Parts: sequence; structure tokens; C-alpha cells
Amino acid sequence: MKFQVYLKRRGRWREFLRLVSERGAPLVLDTGPLDTSRSPIAVAVELEETRPEALVLPPVSIEKLDWYVMLADALEVKRLVIPPPPSLEDIARFYDRAVGYGVEVNWVYGTPPMTRIKDVETVARQVRTTAARIVYDPVKARGVKEIYTSLIALSGYIREIYLSNRRGERGPRLPPFNPIGRINFVEILQVLHLIQWEGRLTIRQAPQYFNELDLQLRIGAEVLDTARNIGVSKKVQKRVSAIINELMT
Repeated sequence: MKFQVYLKRRGRWREFLRLVSERGAPLVLDTGPLDTSRSPIAVAVELEETRPEALVLPPVSIEKLDWYVMLADALEVKRLVIPPPPSLEDIARFYDRAVGYGVEVNWVYGTPPMTRIKDVETVARQVRTTAARIVYDPVKARGVKEIYTSLIALSGYIREIYLSNRRGERGPRLPPFNPIGRINFVEILQVLHLIQWEGRLTIRQAPQYFNELDLQLRIGAEVLDTARNIGVSKKVQKRVSAIINELMT
């Protein structure tokens, strides 16, 4: 598992970019709306200092996908994160178009038509397994059991997991290990270690918490080190075992 940082291109984003760069953490760049009437090469020049691992795009049409793929190519980015288009046929078209350019597409799970475990499995079965790769955002889940179940059932499809917390259903994204958050990310990382998931863990927090980035990265690394060296809690083991049994029956 590798930690990286989510950065949205708005407000003081260049200031936050420097903070991330100084820490040597890989970056996921949320581009926001871009002027696709311009050359993607010209836009890439403006963004070249970001050197992102992936680009997060707004909803785009199949006609505009070529422009974003050319932008990714100019930035030497090989992964795009996109809300899924509305139909299975469109998902297949997007996937085929991106693969033709050598770019991997990851869908934002929880966005129609990929809101349930069986939706992802349908894409994998009817299009292709690699067309069903997703990004999972636990903060959008309705409870702890849903998080555990999704992580276990979809572990083969999840490429990236957003780490952020909230006090309730709404509000700014808190740092993942903030003690007032409703999600226990220490347990979540233990689950991921136990099921041997390998992917990218992306710290995604509101701009006002960027001063806690060092602390969050350090806690995350320590949790994984502890899981590797000592193991995970019996509570986590029991929950994972129960959900696996439930999924198997």
C-alpha cells in the first residue's frame, strides 16, 4: 500500500502543492473544469509542476475524453479517475477509448450506475475485469458494516481508497485519523492488511487541515508497520471473518 495526497485545483492549491512536494508524497490532482477549447499541450505546460500520479476529472463526454487523454499523455499520467457514464455501453466505450491510448480508467464508486457491489461485478462480467476498476470513498458509506463489506467484496477491483473523515453525514472532510471522525481508519487499514489488499491510499482532507499532513502520513505508516510486525486486533479479525462467511453464503 502506498500513501499519496489528493489536491483540488482551486483557491490556494499552489501553496498546498508546495507542501505536498516538500514531503515527497505522490499527488492526485483534481483538475476541476478545464477549457477544452485550448490545446491540451498548453494546459499541460501550466500544470507540469504538479507531476501527478493520476488526474481526477469532472463528468466528461466520450467526445471530450480524447482531449483529457492527450492532457494526461502530455503530463505522463497513466491513470484517470472519472465518474462513470450512465450506461454499460458507455462504460465500455470509455474504457476502449482510454485503453487505446494506454491510459487506465478508474470509476468513482458510489456514482450511478456503479453504486452497488453487483454493479461493479456486472461491468467486470459484461465488459472486462480491468474495465471495473474503481476508487472507493469510505466517508460516503452508510456505516461500518457497509465499509467492511465493500472493501472485502470489491478488493479485487479497488485501485485507490480515499482517506478522510467526517463528524456526521455532512461537513468538511476531516483528516482520516482525526479522533472526532466517525470512521476508525486504524481498523480500516488493519482490514486492508488482513485481506492483503495492495493499492493506493489517498489522503483527502479539506484545505484548512493541510497543516496536519505530516501527522496523518506518519500515523498511517505507523499503523501499517504495526499490522505487519504485530498483527491486527481480534475485533477486526472477527468482523472480517463474519463478513467473508456472509458473502460466501
